[in-house]
Amino acid sequence: MGARRIPAVQAAVEIMKDEGADTVFGCPGAALLPLYAAMERTGGIAHLSAGHAEGAAHMADGWARTTGKAGVVAVAAGPGAVRLLSGLYAARQDAVPLVCVTGREASAPPAPAIPLRHAGYRPPDLVRLAGAVAKRAERIEDPARIPGAFREAFRIAREGRPGPVLIDIPADLAGVEIVCGPGPVAPSAPDAGPALVDGVRSPAPGAVLPQSAPADPAGTGAQWAHWALAELAELFGGGSSADTYVVSGLPEASASRPGAPRPDTARRHRVPRRNGPPGWEVPTAIGVRKALDSRGERAAEVVVVVDGRGFPLTAGELAAAAQYEVPFVVVLLGGAEDADPFTDPVKLAEAYGCAGRDVLDPADLRSAVEWARKEAVSTRRPVLVEVRAERAADAYDGPPADPVHTRAYGT
Repeated sequence: MGARRIPAVQAAVEIMKDEGADTVFGCPGAALLPLYAAMERTGGIAHLSAGHAEGAAHMADGWARTTGKAGVVAVAAGPGAVRLLSGLYAARQDAVPLVCVTGREASAPPAPAIPLRHAGYRPPDLVRLAGAVAKRAERIEDPARIPGAFREAFRIAREGRPGPVLIDIPADLAGVEIVCGPGPVAPSAPDAGPALVDGVRSPAPGAVLPQSAPADPAGTGAQWAHWALAELAELFGGGSSADTYVVSGLPEASASRPGAPRPDTARRHRVPRRNGPPGWEVPTAIGVRKALDSRGERAAEVVVVVDGRGFPLTAGELAAAAQYEVPFVVVLLGGAEDADPFTDPVKLAEAYGCAGRDVLDPADLRSAVEWARKEAVSTRRPVLVEVRAERAADAYDGPPADPVHTRAYGT
């Protein structure tokens, strides 16, 4: 087949598909309508709408970690799009390949010689802002440049030390017809790279690195937190032939009972962060779960183990998980004595259409987690288990939390 005249953005979508992208995570907007139309015409790429740009980046990050391919994010330019930077920074720190598309409504610059206080709305310059955290950031000024920019974006995102690449496309240029060579376009790499686990690239996503853990549930502080983590390691490590993916920034622990059953066919995979912003866990789990479902591993389990302080920041993405039927278990380790008095995590989860349960007695932890696992499978939605014990952060043996700053997330 010879050269074709097609919208420039359709050439970009065909490249995305050839590069292995089956889901685009993003925030809808009018400037992205040409992209959505091209995705519908081409087929084979779903769109999952996130609550905000940072959540979309974490979702694509989780998808990329699980598949070994470059995740794709699409966000309409605007004030909220600045939140994308947190996700890009986290991906750069952890060497996760991402291709981020920002849609802009018009390519024409604003009228000059107007005082800033009287000027109309100007979207943030994401290309300039992303330059500090992305491997490359480019604004498209010629529609003929779009296919080449996308080919290079996937190549740059994966080569060397992987990381994010941003492409800014005005909507009026995206729909312009260009002459495109014979399709389909060859991918920039023959195969996907290895998946990411424990912050390194590994051809065989491996077991979690064990740490010693006290087995006495009667202990307080760090002892109780270590015991809870050990109980979870045992619950999600044995008695099932399906793999488990643990999304958490908390330390891992070995099973609390030596010789606990664990079938040889099942493995536990770790999805950690070096410097993840507070609340990264839930949207990342959405990306991991979507990647597993797309390759037919619906029996695999995804569990989020998180300290409750950052959970409310991206808890809104539970609504996206409920809407798109993305099941996983969220175990929230916190303390009743310093919990946020204005936020009830269980009620928050229920407000987003998910189920939840409190655990006040250590003896109830196992039954609550087993209930959550079954509920997630039956409802195809996330299920929350809030463990009101000593702070999980105490497992780090760090300084005690200052109650004055209990709402100062990330500080």
